[in-house]
Amino acid sequence: MNKPGRGALAVLAAVAAGLAIASPGAGGTGNETFRGVIVASGRSGDRVVVTSTVVARGVFNGVGRVVEIPNLPTDPDNLNRDDLVFASATLHLVTTILDVSFSVNPRSCVFVVTVQQAGTITGGTGQFAGATGSSTGTLTGRGILARNPDGSCSFEQEALVDVDTFTSSGSLSF
Repeated sequence: MNKPGRGALAVLAAVAAGLAIASPGAGGTGNETFRGVIVASGRSGDRVVVTSTVVARGVFNGVGRVVEIPNLPTDPDNLNRDDLVFASATLHLVTTILDVSFSVNPRSCVFVVTVQQAGTITGGTGQFAGATGSSTGTLTGRGILARNPDGSCSFEQEALVDVDTFTSSGSLSF
């Protein structure tokens, strides 16, 4: 989730930051929902994730964090890679961006982005080593863009702050 619009809801992140609780179990197949937040800062000039949280509910229940993974050189521009890291194991998630709507207030440089996405679980570690799954979801990002020297909003620099919330529903097998 390292492209514009990837951040998180600060209150939820503050409550769940650093928490990584997961339900034990041998595995299963069924419905799964992921909800989460990512808070990022671009003040240094680079995107830095300050905190993140993901809550899984369904065939697997757990609370963990989102780790943004760099794309492969062959990945298309509409693809993002993330790890969903739980206490007992990690899920590898590949997300394809299906549709984006973006608006910005040119006076305040406050933006809102809504991203429709499709996710695929491509394995993981520990109990998720052979995991598979698919989902559809929505990410809503809010933040403040940096400014150009002339005072206009910059679309080339990282956002000064970016708070994204996401939810997805689908299936998980592990």
